[in-house]
Amino acid sequence: MNFEILNKFLFVFILLFIICSCSEEEPIAPTEENLLLNTSFEKNGKFSSDGWFLPEGSDSSTDVPHGGGNYSLMLNANWGNDLYAEIKVPVKTEYSEFKLTFWSKYSVIEGKAILSLVRNGSTIKSLNILVDDIIWQSYSIQDTFSSVAGDSFMVQFTAGFTNLISGKTYFDLCQLQGIK
Repeated sequence: MNFEILNKFLFVFILLFIICSCSEEEPIAPTEENLLLNTSFEKNGKFSSDGWFLPEGSDSSTDVPHGGGNYSLMLNANWGNDLYAEIKVPVKTEYSEFKLTFWSKYSVIEGKAILSLVRNGSTIKSLNILVDDIIWQSYSIQDTFSSVAGDSFMVQFTAGFTNLISGKTYFDLCQLQGIK
């Protein structure tokens, strides 16, 4: 009889263990409420940079990642200094953790993405990630930001700089969302 109780206890314990280990926190899907930025650099089948400030030498490209539509943003590595494609979007203060995701690749010179919290014209916190692959890859920056009403996020993309050889970095499917 004790053996039967032990078997039932062991079965329940294993079942609970399996259930608990399978319940990893699912990522929050982008919704109208938590989405701050969503762009694939096109509108109505044509290249579009609505809301973005693009540096001289930037262009559209038909080289896109899977699911990236028809166009991506192509930035040329600049001679001397970094030049940035950038956009500012208001912060949603009901969230404290934010995630920037995008697809990118480079040719010859590595590019970079920067996510900055801006308050009254000054950068409060800034994080960046290097685009370090020559094939399309998904990249992300996720962190906690202490924001207040009136703050904004600035997303910047660059192809880097060079003094010798030319290079390009491609960006597409950019999304910034509040996580929690």
